[in-house]
Amino acid sequence: MKRIELTSEWLSNWTPTRRTEIADRGCKGLVLRGGPTSAVFFRWEDARDEATGLVRRKRVRLGAWPALSLGDARKMVNDAKEAAAVEGTADETVEHLAKAYQRDILAKREPASAAWSWGIIRNHVLAGKPDPKLPPFGEWPARSVKAPHVAALIRAARVERTVEVTGADGEKVSRRLGGPAAARAALREVKAIFAAAVGSGSLEMTPAGVLQTAALGLKKTPRGRKLDADELKALFEALDLNAILDGTAKPQKLSQTVRLGIALLFYAPVRSHSLVAAEWKEIDLDAARWTIPVSKLKLHRDDRAEARPFVVPLPGTAIAILRRLRDLAGDNPFVLASPRLSAKPKAPPRHIAPKVLVRALARLQESGRLALGSRFTIHDARRTWRTWAGELRVPFEVAEKSLAHVLPGVAATYAHADRVEERAEAAELVAAAFDRIRLGEATKVTPITSATRR
Repeated sequence: MKRIELTSEWLSNWTPTRRTEIADRGCKGLVLRGGPTSAVFFRWEDARDEATGLVRRKRVRLGAWPALSLGDARKMVNDAKEAAAVEGTADETVEHLAKAYQRDILAKREPASAAWSWGIIRNHVLAGKPDPKLPPFGEWPARSVKAPHVAALIRAARVERTVEVTGADGEKVSRRLGGPAAARAALREVKAIFAAAVGSGSLEMTPAGVLQTAALGLKKTPRGRKLDADELKALFEALDLNAILDGTAKPQKLSQTVRLGIALLFYAPVRSHSLVAAEWKEIDLDAARWTIPVSKLKLHRDDRAEARPFVVPLPGTAIAILRRLRDLAGDNPFVLASPRLSAKPKAPPRHIAPKVLVRALARLQESGRLALGSRFTIHDARRTWRTWAGELRVPFEVAEKSLAHVLPGVAATYAHADRVEERAEAAELVAAAFDRIRLGEATKVTPITSATRR
């Protein structure tokens, strides 16, 4: 179909010799169909076939020219567009808004962060049921949602429950959902979804903006959980670490790969996602160094352009753990090779699932095999390392650099030295303290002195 910008002068001089259709470039959707005897304006409209559910385009007659002027025809098309937009917005569900948020906002984040947020949205927002008598929240018309509905949704997310899901290998596995942390995350995501809808013009106001975590009983308190000497000994015994390193460990339901992975986080205090995705090509056992690429570091996207790989000094016990993992991995390129690989020889090499270490540590405590008094998480391993480093008088900057933390204040701008050798000394010092506990020796370790700091 030919497209031109129609004008009244052009229409007055138009004398088609056969039936012709022309699209108006000055007003999208306006069509002029004319012939030797007449000219009529039409507009395009999308209509859903109730029988098939398919959307088809159809022409809607507006009027004949010159009885209907070009200006009036364009106005009729634009009015119809506005009415359709309002009607379409009124029909939008929460799921529509969530998918728009995923497309426009989450897609710009790092893949792991976006996947985590979408998991919260899928499990606790779209599938949530603030009212048991109504459909899941994702099916609700977005304009019908009020603040009390969102509050009920968040309270429902706080309830801890166990559900069955299909794992990566197609097997049914149990997963724990809900809890205060999940509820806080769900509230953040709901607020973001509705705020994005307001920002894009899909909604006039958000029903979630007035809600506060404290009023919902979800005020977050900073975690200070760390393991003392007795708790560390209990952890190493539950992992059977000594026997694994000695080669005398007996088979357990929890694989040696997973148990060694948990133990390694105490001797090399990296973030768990860096370890789960670690590859052997990143690790030099002879040099006792692990170089984590930028892609596996926790960074804002804007900081990645100038970021450098992070070098982790490996103390002797970490090397021993890694050598054992090397034997278990075989030809698998990943440090924490999936133990299921041997059962499927044709499957591509892969590492353990991202949450395996988290769930394994939780199960050890829930089963009673690891009695620590209060809940201990994977991330608390880094806090334990940092606490012991402080007690052993590791300099503040060295301890923070060991955790790849950004230094506070102006130091973050100017202090860019890697301090690898000093971090290696600190790593050996903390590892020695843990080894004495693990081996049942005296727990007192000589702190770093002013002489060794130089």
